[in-house]
Amino acid sequence: MHGRSIRVHGRLPRGVCVTGEGDGHATGASGVLLTVTLADCVPVFVVDPLRRIVALLHAGWRGTAAGVVEAGLDTLSGAFETHPKELLVHLGPAICGCCYEVGPEVFRALDEVAPRTPAAIDLRSVIRRRAVAAGVRNEEVTVSGECTLCGDGRYYSHRRGDRGRHRGYMGILPRTGAGSG
Repeated sequence: MHGRSIRVHGRLPRGVCVTGEGDGHATGASGVLLTVTLADCVPVFVVDPLRRIVALLHAGWRGTAAGVVEAGLDTLSGAFETHPKELLVHLGPAICGCCYEVGPEVFRALDEVAPRTPAAIDLRSVIRRRAVAAGVRNEEVTVSGECTLCGDGRYYSHRRGDRGRHRGYMGILPRTGAGSG
């Protein structure tokens, strides 16, 4: 949807259950598999390992400009009482900063210094800065080196003309046995 709508999911019936669209999903329920579809945008994986809470966000430039990362962190805080400083964040495969050329209007929308002509922007770096500004510790943000455009072709890329979408998945395994984490 390229916005900042975050859906919170509790326990769901067994089997496949499609719950609707959103720019991000969050859950504390084991056995719920969150997913986002992508084709150059950044999948943002968020984990609170202490509370066993996860979120998965779809962050293209429009969603990033709209504040999807901040909305995801706020949702986790409000719904699950998480604290940004305790979160782990991973920015998955996406178009890289060398390949992603955009116009000055995109730089302005992202509150970045705008060049006069189209130029490359590293969206994952922008997202990293936003997560850190929201309270996530810098050392707890990791970034994939995979590019959907110049990589080995295993990911779909809108810029390459692909019509398909790859998916990011995230969930919580059920606890097994006494003392397991």
